[in-house]
Amino acid sequence: MTQHYRPFFQFLLFVGLFGLLPGAVKATHIVGGEIELQYLGTGRTYTHRLNLNLYFDQLTGNPGAEDLTVVLGVFRKRDNVFLSGIELPQTSSQLIASTLPNCTQSTQSTRLIRYGLDLTLNPQAFNDPGGYYISWERCCRNAGIVNIANPGDAADAFYLEFPAISATATAVYNSSPVFTLPKGDYICLNRPFTFDFSAKDADGDSLVYSLVTPYNGYSDRNNPNPGVGAGLTAPRFFAGPYPTVSWSAGYSAANAIPGSIPLQVNPRTGILNVTANRVGLYVFSVEVVEYRKGVAIGRVRRDYQLKAIDCPVNDPPVLLMKAQGASSFYKEGTLLTLNDTDNACLTLFVTDPNANQTISIANGSGSLAGLAITPGVLVSRTGRDTTTAQFCFDACALYNNGNAVTLQIKATDNGCPQGLTSTLTIQVLVKATSATKPAASTDLRNSQSTITVGTSLTFNGFGKDAQNGDVTIQAVGRGFDLANAGMTFSPKSGTGTVSSPFVWKPTCSQASKTDYIVDFIAINKKCGIERRDTTTVRLMAQGVASQPPSIRTSLPSRVIELVVSPADTAVGGVRFTVFGNDPDQADTLRLTGAGRGFSLASTGMSFANKTGRPELQSVFSWQATCAVLQGKSEATFTLDFANTDSSCQPKNTDTTSVVLKLRTPVINYDDMKIPNTITPNDDGKNDYFALLNVPVETCSDRFERVTVYNRWGKSVFESTDRAFRWYAPDYPAGVYYYTVLFGPRNYKGTLMIMR
Repeated sequence: MTQHYRPFFQFLLFVGLFGLLPGAVKATHIVGGEIELQYLGTGRTYTHRLNLNLYFDQLTGNPGAEDLTVVLGVFRKRDNVFLSGIELPQTSSQLIASTLPNCTQSTQSTRLIRYGLDLTLNPQAFNDPGGYYISWERCCRNAGIVNIANPGDAADAFYLEFPAISATATAVYNSSPVFTLPKGDYICLNRPFTFDFSAKDADGDSLVYSLVTPYNGYSDRNNPNPGVGAGLTAPRFFAGPYPTVSWSAGYSAANAIPGSIPLQVNPRTGILNVTANRVGLYVFSVEVVEYRKGVAIGRVRRDYQLKAIDCPVNDPPVLLMKAQGASSFYKEGTLLTLNDTDNACLTLFVTDPNANQTISIANGSGSLAGLAITPGVLVSRTGRDTTTAQFCFDACALYNNGNAVTLQIKATDNGCPQGLTSTLTIQVLVKATSATKPAASTDLRNSQSTITVGTSLTFNGFGKDAQNGDVTIQAVGRGFDLANAGMTFSPKSGTGTVSSPFVWKPTCSQASKTDYIVDFIAINKKCGIERRDTTTVRLMAQGVASQPPSIRTSLPSRVIELVVSPADTAVGGVRFTVFGNDPDQADTLRLTGAGRGFSLASTGMSFANKTGRPELQSVFSWQATCAVLQGKSEATFTLDFANTDSSCQPKNTDTTSVVLKLRTPVINYDDMKIPNTITPNDDGKNDYFALLNVPVETCSDRFERVTVYNRWGKSVFESTDRAFRWYAPDYPAGVYYYTVLFGPRNYKGTLMIMR
């Protein structure tokens, strides 16, 4: 025996302490179990979930042997070097259910105790190409096991192998196979028994199953839980390879449960089957190896126990069948012949020699699933009564190009521990009857039509099946999509004869095409064979002859000059009417207006688009403001107006433009006069200080402020009103000073007040 030990935290995979448990309990309690290592996804790089599933004997196991935590060892496979210990807390506990709830045996009960923890595997530490393994040891197995020597002293070693996380430059992500939760079933002597030991692999790796001799490990009755290491400062971990249990005489991995068919496992499915001939409690182990691209990258073992007992007699149900109109029961091996037009009904007769049995009837025909049986559950009350069910189907569903198909009907009772099943195999040959193709037609006269844009064409497409079978009618544009051409047709399916309306409302864009060819296709399908018939219609659209529309405005000229002033709202305004006319007085008109390179709304212009006939008019109005000049002295705005009729003629639009030229006034500052003397004596002459001949303000040049100061520089008057008047009230005669800010100019001077 080789024992490897390293300091406890040298390769610790996660942060945390391992608790030491109280003194180990020497007890037999282990039914079996396995280890799982699941990668948690790319969102949590290198994070895994490590689980240990322990199957505990609920009836005879000592409760004191139930560990609150388990400590697993991690080893490098190439040289069996110990890397770390991992302590898993108990996360759940549940009883293992039987296949049939009423079949629980009083002498057998198993509980699943689950331990688990999330951990991160460092790719720099786990990069050995030889891979790694995880193990856990515990004693002891159930003392009542009959196929191994000294079972009460035999231990169990759980084992899982996993590949390097980064054996190359590319990271390897892998999840171990996960076994299906077992059932708490037992074996009845001399009866076929199946047990699901299959596993699922999250990575889609190929799985291969085999029966192997269970591991015993290095633990024993005196050292039942080496992972705890009683009395030591740290747990002890034993490296592989691990010793196996000792088989009792006559037993082996190939004969773990003896019988006319000893225990065996399907290497591809993991399904166990056995027909046992000897009472007893048997332990066995199944190993599943996962392959990726033909290379074995991991393996895991599950140990488990099954009990074989001498059960009360249970007989399988008896299943018979009569075809519709037949006078005798169907005899297996004979051929039941049907026509593909038949709606066949088979009557199933079920008896069960055992009273009070519930019998489930199911279609076991594999790829022919979906064939209904009614009712699906029957009850045999006395053991002598016969119950019936109907198995009805369309014979066409079984058509196989002249070859027979095999139907399997299964009848399963609810006898313990697993219901017994009888299978009735029926050979069915469905013959094809001669079938005619459907007929496609329309009620469009002469299968062609020319219509005018603005009108609508409606007719019906028909599909007919002469044998009153299923038929579908559909329409397809030849080289074009119906919807894009303004055509609508909804496919219709039914029995015998079906129809659906075709509607076309062409626009001017369709009037430019020579013609449209539409194929109406009738389809029927019988026993997988599709038959079609097609009829064709030719459609053409044309526009109405039309004279071009006209447009004009009420303006005398196309160019309008506007002067914009911030103070005078009478200037900068324009208002005119736009007229649209249709000489034919038949077409619908659309009168529109738009700014060339700008939107009307952004500048405050008002114009409403109009639609109607035979003449339209809409008013344009605008009160220009300084804001539209954006600090410039002038700007030009071009308006485009269009009148479009609804005809399909190339010249169906007339346009006109209006140019609005804006400018701000030119100021003549030379005319403005500022007095230098006032005599505020109320004689009506020179009584106040004010500006004379004040020029008009522009969008950029405006009167800003006037300020009057005394000789000490103190402001005695201030105003922002260009029409100000200062009467110098209560101010003494003398010399004063003023400043006038007007646009870019700053006027300064003296003001004499004489009283």
